[in-house]
Amino acid sequence: MKTSYEREQEIYKEKTPQSEQTYEMAKQYMPGGDTRTIAFFQPYPPTIERAEGAYLFDLDGNKYIDFVNNYTSMIHGHAHPYIVEKVREALPLGTAYAASIPEQTTLAKILCERIPSMQKVRFCNSGTEATMFAIRAARAFTKKTAIIKMEGGYHGTHDLVEYSTKPLITEKSHQDPWKPIPDCAGLSENVAKDIFIAPFNNARAVEEILLQKQDEVAAILVEPVMGVAGVIAPEPGFLEQLRKLANQYHVLLIFDEVQTLRLSTGGAQKKFGVIPDLTAIAKIIGGGFPIGAFGGKDDIMKGFDPYQEHAIPHGGTFNGNKMSMVAGIAAMELLTENVIQCMKKLSELLELKINEAIQKNEIPVSISRVGSMLNLHFTEKVPTNYAETANQYGDLMKVLHLKMINNGIFIAPRGMMNLSTVMTAEDIESTATAFSKAFEEIAELFEKVN
Repeated sequence: MKTSYEREQEIYKEKTPQSEQTYEMAKQYMPGGDTRTIAFFQPYPPTIERAEGAYLFDLDGNKYIDFVNNYTSMIHGHAHPYIVEKVREALPLGTAYAASIPEQTTLAKILCERIPSMQKVRFCNSGTEATMFAIRAARAFTKKTAIIKMEGGYHGTHDLVEYSTKPLITEKSHQDPWKPIPDCAGLSENVAKDIFIAPFNNARAVEEILLQKQDEVAAILVEPVMGVAGVIAPEPGFLEQLRKLANQYHVLLIFDEVQTLRLSTGGAQKKFGVIPDLTAIAKIIGGGFPIGAFGGKDDIMKGFDPYQEHAIPHGGTFNGNKMSMVAGIAAMELLTENVIQCMKKLSELLELKINEAIQKNEIPVSISRVGSMLNLHFTEKVPTNYAETANQYGDLMKVLHLKMINNGIFIAPRGMMNLSTVMTAEDIESTATAFSKAFEEIAELFEKVN
């Protein structure tokens, strides 16, 4: 007898035969037919032919309302006319040179004026690079090497941060809460000596580490809102306590705002009123092109000034390339506080309607939401840290994910959703209807089990 997950896979395969054919071809040249782990899900991801506004279109002609938005980077949707126009104007002038361009200064000025912690900024090509260089800046400034990061916190794929991002949640795994757990093969065990793990929303645990390891710790690294862990919000006072601890124990506070910059014109730090020493950003500042950036206080960032003796090297062939700068400037011009509030109101409406469907069907699902980012959890209560995201319902999130995909709603396999500025109330209504239908079917599964 087929499981619900297997039935949803069959429906998906019936709707996407050309995507399956393309995927099988891709497997001949790429391991697993894939070149980006986070974009993969079983039986295979759809092959997208084009995208416009809030919508994706695959090779089989299926249309999806896009709530993934390339994992929060496409804040203005796809192929926004203003961004396309600016890129089209710039493209004939060349795409990258080993020299400065005016657009670098323009985008840097925009970011420094918007983000409270950024007195100086430098560009790179991804969020991974942004957190890597922010950590390097902290180490150079403090002359110490270790960091404290949160369990479940995702900061890219460089070795130092790929620990305890998605550890197995068991009673045994939490007996030694400071111990970093590698996420994959290929990481150096030596790197783990410079990492200490604390639960999110637990400032006391952070202080316990600092009491013993202050002389080793260069920085506390934290997402103001945990993204990959499930859009987990900071409890009142948590970020303020981290700021106080950083000052008290003479370590730096680094905010990873790669996802949370969308929460206001100045990111989560402006929204919550807590100013870090360094900030890593990416995604929305590139207008749909690859980008990253890191910045902070003058006295910390001057370590990268090439006029300084023993300046910190910062390479990158495409750092500050023209396309990313031009598109990024356009994206920031479009991102006003007004449109951010419009996205917030639509996300509140979506949360309300999904919760109505949850309550109607009496299923153990909760929604965490901050601004225009949401995440569904198969838990009775909204999680406040990574450990609380654990559930006993196995494949139900996979079932829900495929049900939504099969009904034209593109959400992340982990239940994450985020809005773009081009979404409409009609998109929200269509999405709410799809969730209502999915939850009715999932409620039937619970009835059979019970």
